Amino acid sequence: MQNVIVYLVGPPGVGKYTVGKLVAERLSAKLLDNHFWSNPIFEVVEPDGKTLPAGVWDRTNDVLSAVLETVARFGPPGRNYVFTHAVSDPGGHPIDWVIAGQLLWVAERRRASLLVVRLACDEEQLRERIASAGRRERFKTTDAGKARSLASLGPFPIRHDWILDLNTSGLGAAETAERIEGELMSRLHP
Repeated sequence: MQNVIVYLVGPPGVGKYTVGKLVAERLSAKLLDNHFWSNPIFEVVEPDGKTLPAGVWDRTNDVLSAVLETVARFGPPGRNYVFTHAVSDPGGHPIDWVIAGQLLWVAERRRASLLVVRLACDEEQLRERIASAGRRERFKTTDAGKARSLASLGPFPIRHDWILDLNTSGLGAAETAERIEGELMSRLHP
């Protein structure tokens, strides 16, 4: 399987990074997690977990744009990629739509097969996952009180021919990665 992009999108805590690592291993892909472009900026501003200085998200988006342009223009031909994208607003925040559009553009520019995987999780498991140790070190959302609102978000309403909706509640990361790989295989080799 070559020149495939898997786009994992969903609220914080659904397992995008954990599943993304496994999918990347299975596909010999490069994982570009949403923290890949935000953490360098967060390292500079040292967020307190509550508020970020005005304009910080603009800087992370600048890094993202540079990464995506580089993938589109200079990524090795045939290289597989796994992208993650955290969405926290119903219907997506306007910047979420910009990011989604950029990812679709990268796939088109590379003439890559793109699978959009919309991940969800029930409130109880989301609460446990968000509160887990280790998330704070990666500047991830750790407020378990947000679990109810995050679990109630509908799937990110992106339109694309290849979409897989997966609820990760009760699914291990390996099983989720296996389902994603199976979906790709069935679409690429019907």
